[in-house]
Amino acid sequence: MKDDVKDIIEEGIGSFQKVIEKIRELAASSDWRERENAATALAEISRKNESEVIKEMMKWADSSDPNLRRAACEGLRGVARRNPQKIIPLLEKLNRDESLYVRKAVAASLRAISKKHPEIVVELCRRWSELDNKYTKWIVRHGIKKLPECKQRELLSLISRDHHDNIGKTV
Repeated sequence: MKDDVKDIIEEGIGSFQKVIEKIRELAASSDWRERENAATALAEISRKNESEVIKEMMKWADSSDPNLRRAACEGLRGVARRNPQKIIPLLEKLNRDESLYVRKAVAASLRAISKKHPEIVVELCRRWSELDNKYTKWIVRHGIKKLPECKQRELLSLISRDHHDNIGKTV
């Protein structure tokens, strides 16, 4: 991790408001390394300022920029593991996202949650299967891979009605 990211994390732990704009710039960057640095900074800062980071990420989830929506999700993956109920509203905002980049982040969050809280992922995916949305189905298909095989089969059967795996590869 670069020193400037360490500095952002340290400053953000002290005052998240002071570093939001810098992290936002990194998250919106065309350079994937900078976007990863933003997600890392958010994850680290959220350990100490969880509520504040979640509140800001809920705003980012409404952005027209898929990089910011993805950062909102990736930056809260640690929270997903520790306290998944707190990020369910964010996942609900992103569960129909057209961007593959964002959908991958949502699916990764589901996998992270399922390690300690599989029942939450099962219930969420059951609900999402009723949305009958091709993007949501993609997220479910890829987000349940860490669940027990029997739960995967159950959820896949719910989304298999006219599921089309090839929904575009654009980010």
